[in-house]
Amino acid sequence: MFPEIQGNCDKHSFFRLLPAYVLVFEDRDGDPCAVSSTTEQDRAITCFLSPFDAVIEAGLRTALGQRCQLFHASLLDGNLFRDADGAGFIADIHLGWPARDGCLLQAARGAVGRYAREMHHWAGEPEGFEVDAVTFAEFSKLHERAGLFAWQETNAEVLHWTDARLRGAEKRAVETIAFAQGGIADCNQIALFDPEFGQWHFVPIPSQLDIGGQPNNQSSLDSGIDDETAS
Repeated sequence: MFPEIQGNCDKHSFFRLLPAYVLVFEDRDGDPCAVSSTTEQDRAITCFLSPFDAVIEAGLRTALGQRCQLFHASLLDGNLFRDADGAGFIADIHLGWPARDGCLLQAARGAVGRYAREMHHWAGEPEGFEVDAVTFAEFSKLHERAGLFAWQETNAEVLHWTDARLRGAEKRAVETIAFAQGGIADCNQIALFDPEFGQWHFVPIPSQLDIGGQPNNQSSLDSGIDDETAS
């Protein structure tokens, strides 16, 4: 289910130090598009640091009629991550799902929201785009607050699971979560899923002071209404 990473065909480094994953679907014209989000800075491709989070998101989207494929972010054309003025790179890093009292928040059309961190870096030489320390720290702290201290080991193990085990864990994730109609204003928790034990965890929304937020790289909640980024 998870594509193999091929050798670098150039000297650029995109999501090599810490792997990230993207979801790609076909638009109405049959062209491939990466799932993306609106951020304060620009449109940005949504990247998942947990491969199983991407599997869950793909399953939720399939239920709404949008079939997605999962790819390593490092396999995409790096120019797809460029910001509007071309001077840097931008991505929306998925951290978890907005929830209220143990239920995932769901918009009227069925889409779930997202708790994500906008990651915006200036392009340097040689060009590259890697997960920064603040984003890594927030992702880690969220999981640690949920008691998921071995999240990196779990992510690595999931990549070697059989399709049957992946599908079983995905089914459990979707079937054991409740949904509630609501908007971002209703959110009081962030939902995380532990694929190893098949269990959802809910943590309070962290403050920017807790995670060392910076003006150009803020975490935010969105409604889950995504547009498209051609790939």
